Amino acid sequence: MDPCRSRPPVRPWVDRRGLAIGDGTCAPRTDRNPTGPSMSRLAALFAVLTVVAFGPQGAYAAQPVTIVDDPRVLATLEAKGYGFAGLFGATGKDDLKTLYGEGPAYHAIVETVAADVAALRADMKAGGRMLYEVTDGDVGRIIDMRWLKTSAARFRLVGVVNRLDRRDFAAPSDDKSCGEVRFIYRLAYAFRKNGKQLASRLPFNFSAIYRVAPDPDGGCAGVAGRWTPQLDETVDAGWLAGGPLEKTSLSFKQLELNAQVVRFPSGQETEFGGQAAYLMRIFSIDGATVGEKPLENTPDTARLAEDAALKARLADYVRANAAAIDLGVYEIPDEFLARKVISWSTFGSARQANHPFTPLFDPKEFAGLDYSKFSLARTPQGLVERLDNGACQGCHQAGSTAGFHFIGLDDATTSPLNRIEVGISPHLHAEIPRREAWLAATAEGTDPNRFRPLSFAPPAAWKDTGEVAYAPAETAMPCLMPEDASRFGGTWQCGAGTVCTPIATASGVRTKLAQCLLPKDSPAMFSGHPCLTGAIASNAAQPFNDRYRITGQFAAIAPAISRTAYTCRPPKIGVPGGFAYRACDDKDRAFSDFKPGKPMPNEICGLVGGKKFDICVATNNFDQCLGGAVNRGNRPACSADHFCREDYMCQSLPPDTPGAAKVKGIGFCSPTYFIFQMRIDNHATPWATTARAGMHAGFGAAAEE
Repeated sequence: MDPCRSRPPVRPWVDRRGLAIGDGTCAPRTDRNPTGPSMSRLAALFAVLTVVAFGPQGAYAAQPVTIVDDPRVLATLEAKGYGFAGLFGATGKDDLKTLYGEGPAYHAIVETVAADVAALRADMKAGGRMLYEVTDGDVGRIIDMRWLKTSAARFRLVGVVNRLDRRDFAAPSDDKSCGEVRFIYRLAYAFRKNGKQLASRLPFNFSAIYRVAPDPDGGCAGVAGRWTPQLDETVDAGWLAGGPLEKTSLSFKQLELNAQVVRFPSGQETEFGGQAAYLMRIFSIDGATVGEKPLENTPDTARLAEDAALKARLADYVRANAAAIDLGVYEIPDEFLARKVISWSTFGSARQANHPFTPLFDPKEFAGLDYSKFSLARTPQGLVERLDNGACQGCHQAGSTAGFHFIGLDDATTSPLNRIEVGISPHLHAEIPRREAWLAATAEGTDPNRFRPLSFAPPAAWKDTGEVAYAPAETAMPCLMPEDASRFGGTWQCGAGTVCTPIATASGVRTKLAQCLLPKDSPAMFSGHPCLTGAIASNAAQPFNDRYRITGQFAAIAPAISRTAYTCRPPKIGVPGGFAYRACDDKDRAFSDFKPGKPMPNEICGLVGGKKFDICVATNNFDQCLGGAVNRGNRPACSADHFCREDYMCQSLPPDTPGAAKVKGIGFCSPTYFIFQMRIDNHATPWATTARAGMHAGFGAAAEE
């Protein structure tokens, strides 16, 4: 057994320096536990240090590369022919005006997306929700389709993901490939306007999926081994292109879309704290011909609800394949599947629209199965919820970051005030040790553990015996209330000093949204801790008309903002679930509590927008707007190993922040849509416009400081 598996490993991917890290040596883990590390963790740390000091040389072997997110490595890969335009046979210019005009397949995809957006707009209008490409009001915003056709934009390669473990899904369908490799492209723009260079990314991703050819003997041991660098090798673009990404070993499978297309600001959604809708599709590409493919394990709920015979056949499939569904490795036949869906945030993990199987099936339909044989589902309700979590919208709104699992890191063109510190979701972070274990077993020619946890589960140690030992969930990370956990086997616990606390329920959904939070009146309170509970009234036909109602306050009871006590900031300023807040004092501004070798504190004096930010947004001057975000306020501290709670993400401190060198690698949790690049609306445009951005874009707290 690998001694490092007693805790989640350090980042086993290519970091922004272009090095393969997570090399098998075990660095001490900083812990956000407000009561300090437990004795068991201290014992584990001692064991780790013992192995590092006295263990065999094999303990120093490099880990397999699971993701690549270094912008410089990725830019070099693009130059070597791995760019987005190459998917469509285009050479030369890669801007979207050129690609739309000269690439018939890309043109067809854009027109399909445009039709989807128009249909959603019509549905929302019929439901009383008007949408605008740009607006200065507290009304819905919709993507301006010109972004997909302008010379100022391109799809930038932001990540490469090793998914050889997807071979588990290929075997039942007689696919002989060794899994997949995924190239993640994100919409980005750069142009000059009024004498200034403006650049940002937008929350709009395409993922190009490639099958990986097997070894000459039909196995995958050699293929898996190519992802592990030798001790004298550097994981750079040359190593990747000449090894695991060698083009003759890859064959195109499909192009997947996940894109924010609608956003409601917090000034409109004053109790939700904002909403957003994400379009999900899969396209086949054969030369100039584009096809629409079914979404994996994602039911066409409207068609199934209308066709009793079709729904009955799906129920038969579930009963016949319940063991595979429990394992997490199954493929529902195409006849039952949707070809497009919309996923919804905020509180995405609780929203009924993101639980597509729950309204379809009464769990009693699966009561006759022997659940004692299953690893995860212990009841019929658990089986249905397993199906929910395996659907596209279920997975991408539980354990995700703003509807995505891969956002990627910023390149040098992005403003320091619009940069993110962590480019992956909590789910992907938790997945990495599982994928590492799968790759190691496959490279050794042994049978890997094929079990897939729920997407909101914490990292786990994947033992050689096949057991899965979850790490305790960190503060503000998801958990299951006892009545919900009883439907599943092998769940996890909250870390010491926290308790599983429900913060939201939704009508029509069995599982509560719960997080590992501090007990009431805890002296360890920190900025960013949730402070409100709420209930969602689900609208099955019109999820955009779901309504959230605040039901209570359980933390941060100070009546006003101060530098010593915590008050509860309301969702109307853009903070879903409320936000415990304490203003920065001089020690906070100097990062005095951040000390080398000590656990990372729970809060950090980060940036807020406030009145300056709002006024600047209203002028629609993107560059000045970001430059106006100069106020400071306490936020949850975050890093590559410590994630923000649902509906928040880890933003970078600008490098010119006084004392920033002291907290290098540590960011602060911002509400997702406070970060410009996570909003599809109201960016500066290369085309003329007189519209202005809304006044409720900022965080709001600084105005009261």
